[in-house]
Amino acid sequence: MHRIEAYTTLALIFIAIISILYLPILLILKKKGKNIIRQLSFIGLICSVFLILFATILFVPITFQPEQYILNLTPFNWIGNIDGFQQIVVEKVPNIMLFIPLGYFIPIVFASKRKLYQTVLISFSITFSVEFFQFFIGRSSDIDDVITNLLGAVIGYGFFKIFHALCQEKKWWNQLLGNG
Repeated sequence: MHRIEAYTTLALIFIAIISILYLPILLILKKKGKNIIRQLSFIGLICSVFLILFATILFVPITFQPEQYILNLTPFNWIGNIDGFQQIVVEKVPNIMLFIPLGYFIPIVFASKRKLYQTVLISFSITFSVEFFQFFIGRSSDIDDVITNLLGAVIGYGFFKIFHALCQEKKWWNQLLGNG
């Protein structure tokens, strides 16, 4: 749980910093009659991407000459391990949680990407890029990370669809989507 708490704390700190820095821009845009609620969706997407990059690449020292390269291309090989439950809690759950906001904000920000396969394709591109880069900087690259990240994106997309079904008649929701 320590890793989840660290990511959550980092996310909240980053969101607070971005919000404070973006506040003057919001005030200027408001004076120009721009949709402030829509701007919040962009902030959410930016925060999601930054959190992913920070947690997966920037959180540990980067070395382009690692002592070893770790690559796991066998899905779910941790299931038979004695430490399998601990691995779920420490590694898999945070990977899922990390991509939920991305799966939620992609269809909100990009009207042309409101289908599940489009959100999954973008999320896959991001997680594959992260795993590919991690291999070369001395971190492990794991197919299970790709799978759990995509699961998180699908859950986030599910939240988007639920909110869309419940709130499609609400003015604030349409403003968030850029429709009003």
